[in-house]
Amino acid sequence: MGLQSNGLSLEVVGREVSGRPVPGKPRRPAGPYLLGLPALLLSCLLLVPIGVTVVAAFRTPDGFGFGNFAVMGDPGALRAVGNSLLWVLVAFGLVVVGFLLALLSYRLPAVTSFLQPALVIPFAVSVLVSGATFRLIFDATPERGTVTAVWTQLFGSSPVWLGPGLFWLVLVSAFGWTWLGYVVSLFRAGLDAIPDDVSRTLAAEGVSGWRRLSMLEIPLLRPITGVVTLTLVIAAVRVFDLVLIVVPGPMQRSADVLGLNWWRATTTGADPGRTAALGVVLFAIVAAVGVIGVRGLRRRRWAMPVAVVPPDASVGRPKPSKRVRRIGWIVGFAVSLVWILPAVVLVATALHSPREAGLRGWWSLSGLGFSSFAAAANVGLFRALLSTVLIAGAATAVLLVIAVPTAYLVAWGGLPQWLGRVVTSVFVVLAVTPVQMYAAPLRDAIGAAGLAGSRLALALVHAAAGLPFAVLLLRSAFASAPPALVSEALQGPARQSAVLATVQRTYRPALVAVAVLEFALVWNDFIVGFLISGPGTTPLSLVLWGEARQFSSSSGTVAAAAVVASVVPVVLMLSFWQTVVRGLTVGSRP
Repeated sequence: MGLQSNGLSLEVVGREVSGRPVPGKPRRPAGPYLLGLPALLLSCLLLVPIGVTVVAAFRTPDGFGFGNFAVMGDPGALRAVGNSLLWVLVAFGLVVVGFLLALLSYRLPAVTSFLQPALVIPFAVSVLVSGATFRLIFDATPERGTVTAVWTQLFGSSPVWLGPGLFWLVLVSAFGWTWLGYVVSLFRAGLDAIPDDVSRTLAAEGVSGWRRLSMLEIPLLRPITGVVTLTLVIAAVRVFDLVLIVVPGPMQRSADVLGLNWWRATTTGADPGRTAALGVVLFAIVAAVGVIGVRGLRRRRWAMPVAVVPPDASVGRPKPSKRVRRIGWIVGFAVSLVWILPAVVLVATALHSPREAGLRGWWSLSGLGFSSFAAAANVGLFRALLSTVLIAGAATAVLLVIAVPTAYLVAWGGLPQWLGRVVTSVFVVLAVTPVQMYAAPLRDAIGAAGLAGSRLALALVHAAAGLPFAVLLLRSAFASAPPALVSEALQGPARQSAVLATVQRTYRPALVAVAVLEFALVWNDFIVGFLISGPGTTPLSLVLWGEARQFSSSSGTVAAAAVVASVVPVVLMLSFWQTVVRGLTVGSRP
């Protein structure tokens, strides 16, 4: 049978349809799966050593079993497990406190004017710098320690804040000072994104207090809560460096976490199977806690609405009264002064000579100058700066090149639903995997390959460690795309290049958030460099820790090195903070 029209000839050759319809699914093209191949290869830098550690933990002289886990009966290991769980509880407590502070600033908008910059600065510095700062503040001598001096003036004498038991107050204070700004900023951004008409409707219906929290704010903030919880759990697991720099040597074992207990076991020549068992126990604890973040990060769309039409200012939230605004300004200013005080202490100490910084407090006017900075330069500070710039820059570049197409694949690549869930869950578990699970096998492999001390090797390890969180964040941002854009992405390779260009333009906040956070985290890293890098890399944090080991006699040098180490991440965070927060909460431009 043929058809002719306007010079076009069509011939249809058919056959009789017979038999019943057979259900089935169309074949999925294999091309999009290639987008995830680089991520798979990079993830093998973690997956293979993790597998080696798991096998070593269960391997015994008689085969396989749980014999190596008898190490958990050791009193030191049990104490370390308890301390690790305590740090996880601290992370959850910080999430709650940050949410409440965000609610307070939401009710008193003037608080944010002063509080926002004060909260960003601590988040930009490393935990090692925070620990050194709070050790200066809580120094046992009233001539040097701020808290000790004030307490002595008020009560005649002061406790030894870095003594048994009380050092926990210093540890938690330093951890909270570092991370609370991150938590408050993200929750506040989520609260600001709640549509005004929804808030007005609930207010008109008399919904307030706990009912408003349970019906509106908590459900809408669930994705942000997942991101915040996952980040804080990772930070709590990596509390390794904070204990090393804050707690005096004789008392460190009472503050040991599993990561530190593992490190002590490896440095004393303990059985590799028993040290691997310690790593597996730590991994199990963290993975169980990290699953909590899956519910927020696996959601197909962010709960935060994206405004397409600019809101009408006349129907916005009512402005608070003059009295409420005045209270907000006073509270915000007072809290900001307290919050910025540790940074002032650090800078003021760095501006004293090493001798005067070791004898007198930061408020002393004697010995002012830049001699502490000169002393820091003499211990290799600027060489370490160059090394850290190269490592952080390379790790960030590799991460972006690999994470973007992988997130595109998971969000829009047409993966089967079950496979998408598996990939997301694997990335969540990898995101919270402690370094101790892959440090020893990876260090041995790098050494065997002749790459010990290689900056490139360390940068690849950092990129692999940051890849899971980056993919989860970008995937959630991409998944909030308009349906029309998603349908175009699924039409095939002909449209994907144009769609990727739209992704780069529309979802730039999420890309900026990933880049800035990765660069800052690698810049401030201590534990990966400490456990894996060789002598040729000399990351900045290792130089800082080397000086801090003689803290009493080198506090000026430590403070100067900490100030120099903090300049780049602080400037980076202050410059891009609004974009970073938007990328973490909404993910795309309005």
